[in-house]
Amino acid sequence: MVAMKWKLGVSWVFVSAAAFAQEGVTTGSFPVERRNVVTVSVPLNNLSQLSLEGERVMGERFSLGLGVSATFNHERTRFEEEEISGREGYNRSFYQFGLAPSARFYLTGRAPEGLWLSPRLEVAVGRSTNGTVGSLLGSPEPEDTHADNWSVGGMAVLGYTVVVDPGFTVQGGVGFGARRDALAYDTVRLGSGGGTEWVRVHQSSWNLTQRILLNLGWAF
Repeated sequence: MVAMKWKLGVSWVFVSAAAFAQEGVTTGSFPVERRNVVTVSVPLNNLSQLSLEGERVMGERFSLGLGVSATFNHERTRFEEEEISGREGYNRSFYQFGLAPSARFYLTGRAPEGLWLSPRLEVAVGRSTNGTVGSLLGSPEPEDTHADNWSVGGMAVLGYTVVVDPGFTVQGGVGFGARRDALAYDTVRLGSGGGTEWVRVHQSSWNLTQRILLNLGWAF
């Protein structure tokens, strides 16, 4: 009888320890069941841009993230009537790739859920091409012109994340910041000898930026 009670006691200890360990994983001070979040942005401002963001939970109220984005736009225009110059229309294309490292500080809740404040750095490089279709009879068709662009800026985003079992994630927020945009392109100008020559023009400017964030994804 004593041996049976001792075996039952040992079994109860092991069952209690397993239950406690499981509870610690899901409800402890640092949740380990969802340390990664991957989301795709819903394009609200720029329909031609696709953004993918990853988040890694580093603590109960802190996480690190990295966003990658790609933008591509092509415009093809043709005139209803051909111009005197012989131009029939033009083609324009634009592409850009960007990276955005960030950190998130959770003001409420427990990462990756709750209200958070996120400083982020945004860097992007791209190129645009402008081409004219058609030319005067007997004249060569004008060559396409290219412009290179890059930008670097910072932004602070205030947002909120909701995770619905088994892991569907919705993120929303608003952000404000500043960005420096730079542009370099070739253009034709009169040279010192009276002829024409191609020169490289560089332009840059500072701009205030704002953004509405809406991301959908999965936490695991």
